[in-house]
Amino acid sequence: MALLLAALLSLVALAFPGPAVAEPTRLSVDDAVRIAVERNLGLRVETYNPAIAATDIRRARSIYDPAFSAFLDYRGGSRPAGPTSAFVDRTRFFDADASLGQLLPTGATASVAFTNFWSKGNLGFSSSRFAQPELTLSLSQPLLKGFGKRVTERGITTADDAMEISLADWNQKALDTAAEARNRYLTLLKARESLATRRASLAVAGRVHEEGEARVKAGVLAAFELQDSELGVLQREKDLLDAELAEKDAADQLRLTLHLPPGTVLELPDTPWTDIPDPPEEEVLGIAQRRRPDLLKARTALRTAEFNERVSRNLALPALSLEGSAGVTGTATEYGDAIDDVASAKNPNWAIGLRFSVPLGNGAARADVAAARLKASQARAGVAVLEESAGLEIRTALRALETRRKQEEVSRKGVSVAETRLASFLKRGKLGLSTTKDVLDAEANLTQARETLSAARADFQSALTSLWKSTGELLDRHGVVFDEKTIASRARKGTL
Repeated sequence: MALLLAALLSLVALAFPGPAVAEPTRLSVDDAVRIAVERNLGLRVETYNPAIAATDIRRARSIYDPAFSAFLDYRGGSRPAGPTSAFVDRTRFFDADASLGQLLPTGATASVAFTNFWSKGNLGFSSSRFAQPELTLSLSQPLLKGFGKRVTERGITTADDAMEISLADWNQKALDTAAEARNRYLTLLKARESLATRRASLAVAGRVHEEGEARVKAGVLAAFELQDSELGVLQREKDLLDAELAEKDAADQLRLTLHLPPGTVLELPDTPWTDIPDPPEEEVLGIAQRRRPDLLKARTALRTAEFNERVSRNLALPALSLEGSAGVTGTATEYGDAIDDVASAKNPNWAIGLRFSVPLGNGAARADVAAARLKASQARAGVAVLEESAGLEIRTALRALETRRKQEEVSRKGVSVAETRLASFLKRGKLGLSTTKDVLDAEANLTQARETLSAARADFQSALTSLWKSTGELLDRHGVVFDEKTIASRARKGTL
């Protein structure tokens, strides 16, 4: 009978399985930072900007794409050969032209053109029917305004700078995302340590209350002494409920930051704390000068402004260009003979000259130069302001790190003293030399000391977060590396 009942229960269990238990997700602080950067929606939006900037660079470089053009034209006319003549002169003209133009880095425009002209009339003269192909090479080189690779590629240069600025914006957003994820992780870790402390506190209070009940039954302790221990248990149960609520809220906030499904069980390592020796201020400032996205962005903007100032001075010059062309022409009644004429180069033609122009007063160009000069000065001032604020931020972070380290050391000593004090009161309580209230007060002091230590640990880690964010190396510290190509390709695929 027992075997039959067991078999039935097994069948029921197979037919109606219980709710699936979610597998815990083991999450280190490095994992949290990486997942946050990969899944953050705001960062995903920012990711498209470098990809867009890359297309702008390709568009700017298209100035060197050769330009091909073709022209076909057929014309005709009829008119009397003379005022009283009955003969009508009918003419037909046909053009078939093609050309290829190329911009050169010096600002020159080079082109090669092949033109075909056919003329046909009905007068019967040899000159009324002929073909005239022509091959011409031409060059127009600016000598003042528009001269040089810097001016020619000004669109490419500004597009490259725009790409660097968009990458700096992305890195700044990524740093903000990483810092938020790291701090949320620390908050959850602190909440779980607090929860463990509150559970231990309740266990101690419960044990003290049980020992008190046993001593009352044995007649060695007054019954009213149980009121203190019972009140202590109730207070610690309330503190435990608060700690459980704080832990659930912190876990939910971290899941939201990492875009994990609600209810995902998060398993955190036991000892994730990171410690580093106090770095020298000069070293940290040097790292910030090289890595901070806002400084890189400001310096790129300054470089662009100074470049535009130099270009604007060139564009304010008069326009003077050297123009030249050379070619060969063929003429014959038959097209094949005309082409042979071109190949023989017996009918060359050439031209060379200078073209000059300048707007009288040149007010627009002068205004552009003045505006570019002011923008460059403004950008230089902006870089100086950012460098000062970055220095202040880093010095503040270093002082905070030093202070938090000392606070953690003091908190550790506080826990050690509180543990020794509680052990002493527990021994004295068993000998009747201390009251239940004395023991519970000592335990409360130990709980507070442990809470203070947890807070000091979390504050020290938060100080590290602030320092690494202020130097721009927070992502590297957690092994998260994205280069320009990775960011742009992920944006195109929509996977970041």
